[in-house]
Amino acid sequence: MEGEAVEVTVSTPSRLHFGMIDIRGDMGRIHGSVGVAIDRPRILLKASPSSQLQVKGFRSERVRAYAETILRTYDVDGAAKIELVSDINEHSGFGSGTQLALAVGAAISRLYSLWLTPEEIAVTLGRSKRSGVGVYAFKQGGFIIDGGHRLDRKEELPPLIFNTQVPEDWRFVIGLPEIAQNHYGELEHTAFKNIEPPPSQLIGEISRVILVQMMPAILERDVKAFGEAMTAIDFKFGEFWLKVQGGRFSSPVIEDGVNFLLEAGALGVGQSSWGPAFYGLAEGEEQANSLSESLKGYLNSGGREGEVFIARPDNKGAVIDLTR
Repeated sequence: MEGEAVEVTVSTPSRLHFGMIDIRGDMGRIHGSVGVAIDRPRILLKASPSSQLQVKGFRSERVRAYAETILRTYDVDGAAKIELVSDINEHSGFGSGTQLALAVGAAISRLYSLWLTPEEIAVTLGRSKRSGVGVYAFKQGGFIIDGGHRLDRKEELPPLIFNTQVPEDWRFVIGLPEIAQNHYGELEHTAFKNIEPPPSQLIGEISRVILVQMMPAILERDVKAFGEAMTAIDFKFGEFWLKVQGGRFSSPVIEDGVNFLLEAGALGVGQSSWGPAFYGLAEGEEQANSLSESLKGYLNSGGREGEVFIARPDNKGAVIDLTR
């Protein structure tokens, strides 16, 4: 098979994670999450059949581990030559781990006609143990709400309970300050394990904002109401994470940046997952460009450094092409 001119290319979106819905777990489910797929940054992965596993490019050890698990689990007669051509910033709030796992799994599945779904790949590779937003961003893009895990079936993927396209003229102005990010891996696990459950009143407030403000707003293309809901969810849960993050956000730089975006006219703001990525919602290119230029000046002054870019909504999910 190595001699055949076959190549699979996988291009994935990123995701912005607006927040968890319920980490109390007293109603039989836990977590639940809200987020959106964006068109950048992206993973671009190429794979072709090979008699032995060969890996090059970014995060080669991680790619190899994912590939070995897929090949072993599904008893594939063969291997793959894999190159990670472009990557998503790791530990930055874009869901890079899930997108990489799904890209590797999807590439091998397509090469060997395994017909694996993103959900099956995620479970096999141990992804989405809390949020399902990354998996559904890969699968179909758009605005996503998952229903959390059943307490007696935590190994399963949380169900998708709402998904719709994001208006094409909405933009996300994203700030990525150069600061240390420590809330991932074992530290993240410890944070979730040790933190006291949030009060049911807070969960009720967040759920109400999602159900009667955020969901209708996106269906009615009401960017102002949607942005207000984004901000409300982020700020409400930020108060809950004070003891873990040391503040409403994981860094004072992020908090300052979020407040700057609000004052500059962003329609909604937030920190994606644990950060350091933070975002502001804009309507149209003109407003997005204005916010972006202002944020660039702010984020690269006073001893701060960082990257600013504009992302569009991704309403398609990953693109998987096979060429012969």
